[in-house]
Amino acid sequence: MTGISTTPRRGIRLLGACLAAAAVTLLTLAPRSLVAPARGAFMSAMDAVAEPLLAWFPAGDAESVLNTLLFVPLGATIALLLTRRAWPVAILAGFALSATVEYAQVSIPGRVPDLDDVLWNTVGAVIGVAVVTVPRLIAGAARRARQRVSVTRT
Repeated sequence: MTGISTTPRRGIRLLGACLAAAAVTLLTLAPRSLVAPARGAFMSAMDAVAEPLLAWFPAGDAESVLNTLLFVPLGATIALLLTRRAWPVAILAGFALSATVEYAQVSIPGRVPDLDDVLWNTVGAVIGVAVVTVPRLIAGAARRARQRVSVTRT
């Protein structure tokens, strides 16, 4: 067992994961002058999403919430590529990409690496994985319960 999902939608899921990883890479590693318009649009959209979330985190700041939101799609799309039991791999992939980005930012003018970003990015990957994995686990438990009921009735 490889841990990779083999459903017919795998190609779409792979494309989604590649797009999420590309967006993270572009927004975090490209020179600011190159990605300023796209980054500005992304930040405006994320600010709208982050504002209600900031109310839940009295000591939180917008940057932490935005770092978290940036990695939610990545965690979710990688989890969709994997089988139900291989979900920890998606969290590790989110952590690895975040750590790699922060390491690479050392050599990019205008970029400032921050270990807190690795933490919040990984939290985002965990949330994305949970959004996919929790419903999968619930559906699997419900399916097993129905099978047990049908076996006991026969």
